[in-house]
Amino acid sequence: MKRKISTATAAIAVTIASLVGLSAVPGVATAETYSARKYVNRDVCYRARKVPGTYVYDTRGIPVTGESRSWSGNMQSNGAKIRNRWNAPVFIQTERMVEDQHVTLVPVPC
Repeated sequence: MKRKISTATAAIAVTIASLVGLSAVPGVATAETYSARKYVNRDVCYRARKVPGTYVYDTRGIPVTGESRSWSGNMQSNGAKIRNRWNAPVFIQTERMVEDQHVTLVPVPC
């Protein structure tokens, strides 16, 4: 006596066979999970770096005298050389701090 297999039963059998067959094929990735205990170093290490202050120097800071012209030489002497000289302006140099000196921490591996 031959037994007839229904189409639903045949479809389930084919699905199960394909799932079993795929897991046996080499090269197919399977997920694996596991748990482990370990100590985590939460220390953070830094290297201290000194940063010097930044200054801006103005060579024309405070004016002392403006530019001028002056005569030099002996005008009373016959044949003497007389010069009409140009005198440069005179300034006092000033400095202005842009950034104060400080220490910065640079992260490094411990």
